[in-house]
Parts: sequence; structure tokens; C-alpha cells
Amino acid sequence: MLRAFPFVVLLALTACGGDPASDGETAPSTTVPAPVIGADMELPVEDPFCTFTAEGGAPEGGYVFVTSMGESVYHGYARLDGETTRLTEVEAGFGAGIETRRYVTDDESVELEVILLEAGESEEAVSYTGSVRSIFPVEGDAVKFEGRCAYAGDAHE
Repeated sequence: MLRAFPFVVLLALTACGGDPASDGETAPSTTVPAPVIGADMELPVEDPFCTFTAEGGAPEGGYVFVTSMGESVYHGYARLDGETTRLTEVEAGFGAGIETRRYVTDDESVELEVILLEAGESEEAVSYTGSVRSIFPVEGDAVKFEGRCAYAGDAHE
């Protein structure tokens, strides 16, 4: 009889449990929508390192993503849910003409993934096509862009 006792208690707790789904109620949704990445951001810094506009044209002066060089880290800027937001680069991967970079907000509530594909080179800059999308708190749709990054020596001249 002692061996059956834990089973009976477990069965009783399960039958009386407070699972709203078992009572015919629906549990509240806790899904957070992905932030909307705008293509109409004004230039957020005076001396950008990279500037990207929406693929196929953007509003006059409208940017999708912009980067700047800090003391020891790159900062990215995007217009998230209508507000220009500064992010910090936390990871970068390189290979075969493609770069993947990840940026997070100061409070780490949003993480963006930026994918850059080399599209050409001049004496002043490297041209890219690519995309930016939210990967945290949820994955969002990619916003395709085109733009350029100055060579490190040209970024502050």
C-alpha cells in the first residue's frame, strides 16, 4: 500500500490542478511581436561607418541600418517600432564574401541579425547588399537593403 500512495497523491493533484486549458479557458497569449524595422530613419550619427537604404529605393534621406565605430565596438542604428534605436555589435562572422553580424539593444530586449553580401569595391568604400531582421525576442521578416561601408581610415575623415 505504501508504494501506491505517491501515485494516488499525484493523480489527485493532477485532477484538481489549475490548468486553465483543462477548465475550458484559454491561456493568455504571451507572444511578443517582432519589432517593425523602418526604412525611413534619418541619419542618426554625424560620421557613419556604414549606411544602408531599402533595396530598390528609399525615401529621401531614409535609412534602414547605419553603423558607427565606437572606442572598441561597433554600434548599429535602426528605426524599431518608429523609434531610432542604438544597438551594440556582439558577434561577427566572415566567410566567402558574406558577413553575419548580431546587434543588441542596451537592455538586451531586442537582437538584430545583419547579413552583408559584398557587391563591389571602390577606392573609398565597399558596396553591399543584404538584410536586417529581428531574431530576438522573436524572428521577424528580413528587410533587404543596399549600401556601403567606408574603409576604416576613411570613416573619420
